[in-house]
Amino acid sequence: MQNKVTHQNLIYNESLRGNFMSIKASLIKNTGFNLAGYIYLLVTSFFSISILLGNLGRDLFGVYLFLGSFIPLAAVFDFGISNAIVRRLSLPDITKSEKVTAWKTSFSLFLVISISLSLVVGGILLFVTRTLPMFKIIDPIILNWTVLILVITVFVNHLNSHFLSLPQAEQRFDVFNSKTLLVGTGNTLLSAILSAFFPNLALIFLLQLVFHIFTSIYMTIYSYRIFPGKSFLPGYNEEEGRGLVDFGLKNFAGTLANQADVQISKYALGSLSSASAITAFSIPQNIVLKAAGVISQIAQVVFPLSSSLLEKSRIEKLKKMVLGIEALTFLCGILAITLSFTVGREFLLWWLKDEIVVSAAFPILKILSIHFLITALTPIPSVLVQSIGKPQITSFFAILTAVVDGIAMFILIPQFGVLGAAYATLLSSILTVPPFLIVAWVLFNKEIKRTLSLA
Repeated sequence: MQNKVTHQNLIYNESLRGNFMSIKASLIKNTGFNLAGYIYLLVTSFFSISILLGNLGRDLFGVYLFLGSFIPLAAVFDFGISNAIVRRLSLPDITKSEKVTAWKTSFSLFLVISISLSLVVGGILLFVTRTLPMFKIIDPIILNWTVLILVITVFVNHLNSHFLSLPQAEQRFDVFNSKTLLVGTGNTLLSAILSAFFPNLALIFLLQLVFHIFTSIYMTIYSYRIFPGKSFLPGYNEEEGRGLVDFGLKNFAGTLANQADVQISKYALGSLSSASAITAFSIPQNIVLKAAGVISQIAQVVFPLSSSLLEKSRIEKLKKMVLGIEALTFLCGILAITLSFTVGREFLLWWLKDEIVVSAAFPILKILSIHFLITALTPIPSVLVQSIGKPQITSFFAILTAVVDGIAMFILIPQFGVLGAAYATLLSSILTVPPFLIVAWVLFNKEIKRTLSLA
């Protein structure tokens, strides 16, 4: 009998080891797809920023960055439905009919939100383009066309968020990265090339809109293969809608706060300083965000994967995986600081070939590299907390960070100029990230104990 039990235990342990290997293989494969697309975008963006800066000039480039920020900021206003539907479709016990209902309900919600949001953004853009002094350098007709194109882009991009939730939930990150390749190419290389011949913001944003539409066409074809016929069309289910909205709203505040925290510097500098100050801050900020994006690519993979691993036989494997990723992230943060302080100025000068911009941007890069080390540790714990059904925790700390950052911006920018924006960003991360990491780890350990105690 004892030999029989021992044999069964050996079989069980071997099964767990094989299961863990399959989890690692899935993580590596999907992360590989994400990183490949992201590195492509990183390289194209690297060359495009300097070209756009040279073709548009410091002031017009600052306006371009300001207007372009409305698209990612508007994308945040999905009220958390994106994460909610990804988590819903990723759960291991969901049936095919429940998937169809969830898909149709999400489609309905996104359609309504997309229409409403594009109208709101249009109103905001009309207001700011007529009140902020930085827009006086642009012809009013070109400015009006730019606003219209941005409004349409917001609508198309928002619907694409719904379509992209399906390949993410199914862990088809080869398909998921189609937006990175299509929209990324339009936003970087092709926009830079176009600016050399036509330094016209309306034409540049029109080109980018075309690639958003290409993405929408491709994702519609993919989604229709998974949900053919009437299953593809929007159709609201009240019970499913309540579930998606309930989870989504708990997560939405944090997502909004994170995006606002990224974009607030542009609005603060635009109102308290100048368009050239936006350029000086945005370039090093863009470098840091691109580096942080590498961690986000891993987090996108971990989110649906972690939702499917919340069971007794696999949750300890999830813990081991998270600790390994966090350790590697910390080492990457140390490397980023070292490179920024030692070769950062030479890199910026070689890249931008503009001594004035580099002189203003290099001190900011050094400060933001420390900010990167701190905040790079948050994406994995964030998706982990969301996976265990506690998105309100990440939302609370994200809001707190944005509030601290916003207050500090408006205090420090008048005193220190563009450098004050960097000080404010670093201060907010120092004050809010450590408490979040502690809370997230405590919650995850409680979930492990609860799961292991189940019969």
